[in-house]
Amino acid sequence: MRVELFRGMGPDEKSVMVEQMSEESRELARYGIRQRHPSYVSAEVEHALHRLLVGDGLADKVWPEFTHLRP
Repeated sequence: MRVELFRGMGPDEKSVMVEQMSEESRELARYGIRQRHPSYVSAEVEHALHRLLVGDGLADKVWPEFTHLRP
């Protein structure tokens, strides 16, 4: 049923849907990070999320001051 619904959408509708799904998945990841690391402040949660999204190697190069954070 979802596949048929998706097939019937135009490109703009699909784009909005993908954007919403992406933000929802990021929010779930943030929730998990907060559960595992309740002491993290908002900026640390965001950097831990970036670490999940881009990987440790790139995150350490881009944000060396946050190498101690774990998702």
